[in-house]
Amino acid sequence: MHLSHIVLYLSLLVALGPVVLSDQETHHQQPSASSPEDAEQCATCDVRQQIKTMRLNAIKSQILSKLGMKEAPNISRDIVKQLLPKAPPLQQLLDQYDVLGDDNRDVVMEDDDEHATTETIMMMATEPEPIVQVDAEPKCCFFSFTQKFQASRIVRAQLWVYLRPADEATTVFLQISRLMPVTDGSRHIRIRSLKIDVNAGLSSWQSIDVKQVLTVWLRQPETNWGIEINAFDSRGNDLAVTSTEPGKEGLQPFMEVKITDGPKRVR
Repeated sequence: MHLSHIVLYLSLLVALGPVVLSDQETHHQQPSASSPEDAEQCATCDVRQQIKTMRLNAIKSQILSKLGMKEAPNISRDIVKQLLPKAPPLQQLLDQYDVLGDDNRDVVMEDDDEHATTETIMMMATEPEPIVQVDAEPKCCFFSFTQKFQASRIVRAQLWVYLRPADEATTVFLQISRLMPVTDGSRHIRIRSLKIDVNAGLSSWQSIDVKQVLTVWLRQPETNWGIEINAFDSRGNDLAVTSTEPGKEGLQPFMEVKITDGPKRVR
């Protein structure tokens, strides 16, 4: 398992920890009802809280299983935030659970039977196969997908790339090229590009829409050999961080995919 995967799993595990309550604690926190209407409302809240608790416990169990652990390690959130990339979607996830852990405020959860439920999945890039490399390059990026990913269920797909600081204010061209086996001749087929204006001395996370690329991969898995990512400034310097470098651990590209389970059944 790659280091970036372990850091992400540990981060989510620590983030989920404070919000997973036992049935006894959940029941104890419910306010006393002063009327039949209040009693019915409390009962509904209690059921929703128990369902949420069961889901969070299931997520924790899956993460512990992937890490080969029986219980969560004793790691503070401050340490986790130092290890975890400052990418917006991951920070939003941790901040969401930080709020729950600090003051026990609940998150508003939609429970509309007429709408679809969605799930956001983060996937870290890995090194592509040697057949698409020349002199062991490029080191990035390959994404593998489970059966959960279906083209018809993809709502959104964003590729996140970390850019090194530029020496001067400049325009950066973020380019995504499809990798092909070296034996097929052309190795680089540009499939996406994005023009970005950056300020001098500032690093940043940038995202680019790759829903169409992902859809093609899911419908034609044999075309998924990975992608190469470049971010050239006006001087031709590549600012994209695509491999583990000293001081750049955890900054490799990753994909944020939102999938839908389809409309809920109306009771």
